[in-house]
Amino acid sequence: MPKLSERLKYIRAHHNLSQAELADKSGTTQQAIQQAEKGKARQPRYLHSLAQVLDLPIDWVVFGHEVKENDKNPKETNGFNDQSSDVLDQFFSMPKEDQKLIYELMKSRQKK
Repeated sequence: MPKLSERLKYIRAHHNLSQAELADKSGTTQQAIQQAEKGKARQPRYLHSLAQVLDLPIDWVVFGHEVKENDKNPKETNGFNDQSSDVLDQFFSMPKEDQKLIYELMKSRQKK
């Protein structure tokens, strides 16, 4: 599974975009893309918008999960809509400690 930095570089090369163009499409700065491509940003908050504007599978962009070829529309298959994307954007914009607390709360609330 490629690292986030490698996936971002791949996305740019595949779409023939500069860092500035990719930043513009994803609603962030060229410096943020540069830091992510250097491996200095582990979970940038713009990944969900990037996946949406480039019509990429969110699981692949965020986590590096493989996408099955028979998934016609990965965003719908994974249940992501505008509200889901907003929730994830908010989650990834939180400090790591808060993310951990929220994640633990979600796990504890799962129906078994």
